[in-house]
Amino acid sequence: MAHYKYQIFVPGGNKTALVLGMDNLESNLTLRRAIQDNIMAAHRNDSDGEVEQVGFVSTDKSAPRLLMTGGEFCGNATRTAVAYYLDGSKADMEMVVLVDGEPKKLRAGVDALGHVWAEMPIYDDIVASVSCINNRFYWVKMQGISHLIVPQAQYNIYCNEIFENHFDSPKTMASRLLHKIADENSLDIGNACGIIFLENIADMLKMHPYVFIKSAGTTYYETGCGSGAMCVGLMKYMFFGGSIKLPLLQPSGKFITAEVERCGNGSICGKISGEVSHGDVFEVEVQE
Repeated sequence: MAHYKYQIFVPGGNKTALVLGMDNLESNLTLRRAIQDNIMAAHRNDSDGEVEQVGFVSTDKSAPRLLMTGGEFCGNATRTAVAYYLDGSKADMEMVVLVDGEPKKLRAGVDALGHVWAEMPIYDDIVASVSCINNRFYWVKMQGISHLIVPQAQYNIYCNEIFENHFDSPKTMASRLLHKIADENSLDIGNACGIIFLENIADMLKMHPYVFIKSAGTTYYETGCGSGAMCVGLMKYMFFGGSIKLPLLQPSGKFITAEVERCGNGSICGKISGEVSHGDVFEVEVQE
């Protein structure tokens, strides 16, 4: 049996466990999944909610690295790793995030308000990144994950078409809608994909994100979604063409702010920011 220490964080929702140490784990998906599953089982009945995702970080703080269980990109886990490495220090840093085995170096930090921010691995071409589907939905691609965005009015219409007389769980309904639209429009949902329902509440925009990670075997209605927030920001940027700073209300009741602007070299840059709270350190035992 092997023992692994991990720490719990809450990055504006989306309770996240970071396993402290990634030696011999980068190429071992089976062991990462076993560790993930044991951690999630241990916190399934927590009064403050269950662990929704698990990442692995290097304990060498001079060489910060993050790898998710399924190798996908996760914006909130990236911010969580930044919180771990900087431990409350209001400073900037660079971190390597491993996405499907490929290293991405991202800028990140903690600002003067104590909010944790991180650059997102978006594509340079906004036109190639954001597609309008049937004048109803928006397909937004990032490196390591994609999201289908459903505006409130279109979701109401489509629900009547697809889910009438069905009594499945919301997660099943969301998965059915995602796969139906993907099949009809030849969209590649890949290893990591989400579907985000947008709700207009007074002058706020609220996200309802469902995220599916094939290699990790997880399906969640996430209480906070950083990559999804970035994709909503990219969609809005495509409409307005100028810099975007968009606070997005999460199911947790917290906000994640997406920012998109054109960089000095003409490419598109994006980052997300928000609160991250630290929790306790635990230990999990796993059969290797």
